[in-house]
Amino acid sequence: MRVSVFISALYAGLLAFTLAVHAQEDVPSAELYLDLDVKDLADMNVDAPDLEPVKDVTVHRRKAFLESGLFIVLMNGKRAALEPWTQAGMKGPFFKDYWRSIKGSLKWKWKDGDDFFINYIRHPAEGATFAFIMRQNDPNSIDPVSCGFSKKYFKQSFKTVIFSAIGSTLFEIGPVSEASIGNVGYVKESGLVDFFVTPIVGVGFMIGQDLLDNYVIKKLERKIHNQIFAATLRVVLNPSRTLENALAFKKPWYRKRDKLEGNVCES
Repeated sequence: MRVSVFISALYAGLLAFTLAVHAQEDVPSAELYLDLDVKDLADMNVDAPDLEPVKDVTVHRRKAFLESGLFIVLMNGKRAALEPWTQAGMKGPFFKDYWRSIKGSLKWKWKDGDDFFINYIRHPAEGATFAFIMRQNDPNSIDPVSCGFSKKYFKQSFKTVIFSAIGSTLFEIGPVSEASIGNVGYVKESGLVDFFVTPIVGVGFMIGQDLLDNYVIKKLERKIHNQIFAATLRVVLNPSRTLENALAFKKPWYRKRDKLEGNVCES
């Protein structure tokens, strides 16, 4: 019974997040931009974070947190629906077990019992997704493929570590998390590895995918003019960016450089 209630609540949350993200205003006011008016923006059908240069524009935090919340709901919904050990951990008193799980997750212990692939590959890939969410909702961010791997790019990448850490922590011990759904930290061993490796190595994964996009994908696209090949290459070699695009309701192979022409970098 408890499993059914949680799964229903998760998918109700998913629907709410979906409607909220769709309700976001994709076209900002033209006064934010240097040489664009409202009609130009509507005709271009370009999201706010995709336009450069911009001035005095803050991060779209609401949309970033909505997309992160959707990501967290999807991951935990999959756990509740498909993992027997997660379902088995949902049978006790909710609040009491949840609190025990939080305390167990925050013990000063590094290892959590998961294997190398989960802790150092899969979880950082999830951290990279949170980092991409932050960057694509920051109108001041730059596209390294268009503008190069500059000092500004690495400075902005460092900022995404904080957002990725918040997302990772919410996934581990938040209201809809491993701790509340399946009681990881109480009925299953937990450790500090996920709180540090997921965001820090995750941002490294994001930079690595940017490098692949610039030095492999972009060059192959210039040589092989096939849209299906290009889309497949982008999806396969940039999995975290692909997932972020889907969370933002964009095509999985979406790239900023496809929409903007000319010099899109700040002078």
